[in-house]
Amino acid sequence: MTAWDFRVTLNREPSDDEIDALYEAGLDDCTISGAKDGSVYVTCHREAESLLEAIASVLIQIRTVPEFWAVGVGQGDGVTLGDAARRHGGRTQASLRQLATGQRGPGGFPKPLIEADNISLYSWAEISEWLRTKLGDDIPPVNRDIVIADAAVKLACRARETHQQAQVGHIYEIAC
Repeated sequence: MTAWDFRVTLNREPSDDEIDALYEAGLDDCTISGAKDGSVYVTCHREAESLLEAIASVLIQIRTVPEFWAVGVGQGDGVTLGDAARRHGGRTQASLRQLATGQRGPGGFPKPLIEADNISLYSWAEISEWLRTKLGDDIPPVNRDIVIADAAVKLACRARETHQQAQVGHIYEIAC
């Protein structure tokens, strides 16, 4: 088995009793911590056959504690070009904008996921992969399984909020 490192964001801050319950549920290989912005993270070092299996096992254990669920996995894939420049550390927002518009580089820069009100949101996984493979930038790869798990968790949260879990599950079955 492989040991996988990843982070899950919780829906809210747990009480001391709930922290104990989370550890008793099996999160003894994880650390629960909070951020200044109020976010609560479960940082995990989990052994499993695959990263998705490791993430799923943590999500199952989180759900054993009433009123707790994950709201995200990883750092979040959606970025502006400014965010991407900060994550990259070696490129400016202007450089990425020139690559995105085709003014520089080989072309084929990843398309935005969302464009609204003069703001474009891109996939960091797609940008980092493109920069590595097309330009040879030395940046760590983003594991696509984290992106998939994050998207699934966020979809589940939206379905729960709108009480449409069954309908979303049905669409998933049809689409796959």
